[in-house]
Amino acid sequence: MNTNLFHQIVGLAIGSLLLVPAAHADQFPIDLAAAKRVFADAKSISDAEGGRLWGTRLYGQMLLVDPETRAVVANEADPQGVLRASDGCFVGTLPESLIISNAPTEWEGQRWTMLMFPSIPDDPIARRVTLAHELFHRIQPQLHLMAADTPNPHLDTVEGRFWLQLEWRALAAALTEHVPAQTAAIRDALAFRARRRALFPNSGKAEASQEIAEGIPEYTGVVAGEPDSYSARWHAAGTLARPDVSRSFVRSFSYTSGPGYGLLLDERLPGWRAQLSAQSDLSALLATTLKEAVSVSAEDRAAYYGAAELRVNEADRAEKAQAAKSRYRTLLVDGPTLALPKLGRFSFNPSTLVALGDAGIVYPTFHAVAEWGTLDVKEGILVGANFGSASLAAPTSIEGSHLKGPGWTIDLAPGWSAVPAAKRGSYMLRR
Repeated sequence: MNTNLFHQIVGLAIGSLLLVPAAHADQFPIDLAAAKRVFADAKSISDAEGGRLWGTRLYGQMLLVDPETRAVVANEADPQGVLRASDGCFVGTLPESLIISNAPTEWEGQRWTMLMFPSIPDDPIARRVTLAHELFHRIQPQLHLMAADTPNPHLDTVEGRFWLQLEWRALAAALTEHVPAQTAAIRDALAFRARRRALFPNSGKAEASQEIAEGIPEYTGVVAGEPDSYSARWHAAGTLARPDVSRSFVRSFSYTSGPGYGLLLDERLPGWRAQLSAQSDLSALLATTLKEAVSVSAEDRAAYYGAAELRVNEADRAEKAQAAKSRYRTLLVDGPTLALPKLGRFSFNPSTLVALGDAGIVYPTFHAVAEWGTLDVKEGILVGANFGSASLAAPTSIEGSHLKGPGWTIDLAPGWSAVPAAKRGSYMLRR
């Protein structure tokens, strides 16, 4: 979950930290001076924000982790005193049971902000936005804003991406205009969103949920990370107008939408954050600021926002993406597979997802720790709804506790094995 879209989902992690053997500071994988600067930056951002947005401070328990060695530096002592003090920090090594990601982590009865140390940006503004975003995730449950981080496979289609980008361009225009031009641009943005949702029935709830789950943290990151409101508006407008179209929008679109809607609501609906809930729809809130009912044709207004350019770009992208989709379908749907039960705790890169229609969503890289073992994927896993099940390309060998297949490995937990499934050449994990 950071502003560069390496947002990663984790569940409750149970385990304890292991003590780091005695070593000189220069042998520890994480530079403690650099770690302390990160902690100082995070506290400075929180102090400057002062609880203005959400009524509570952003800064709290933090873990900075080296993903290669699992070395960790904390800004506070852990409740059980497992970490050892070192040069004003607390250091240790994370156990294998704990998922490493840019995400909040439950440990020893506390909710910590976890960041992979190498992924923290060097650019000062990107760094501040990332830190504020991740700090917000720690307090998200107490604000009752834990909406489902729901995938939106329709945003991997030509029409879904086309109307989404038109909505973003209209929001960018609204952020740079004043009434009445701002109001007109908002009407356009809402018309483009309505057109997309009409094309994809039942998509509205999933989109709205994603914007609370990740859009609100990113809005917080931009507002608290930028030095003032003007800078925040230009930050959001720039991202809306020129998004990274190489990324998948299936699970990352809200990082772009959230700040745009939030900043417009700051201007047009003071006090909106106090009425926000996990079930809120940011676009519906913004619509309440339109005092008159005016009919807007999305099709007629599309040309004004460069629809012709978007059509060309999205058609080209779709053509190039078709080869990857065909390969994944052959590998993970049509061919023999290994079926996995419930995935447990997991992490992934949300900017690379590939939707295969009703078959599910492919996560090119994936890491999971479940009751059946530990999974590492480098070349694609097909995940079903709500992460209740998943499938990999069939294993090349099922002997022993270390399974291998095309681009993946599993270290099985005791008592688990791969057994033949109904489909020829396919397997399933069974205790």
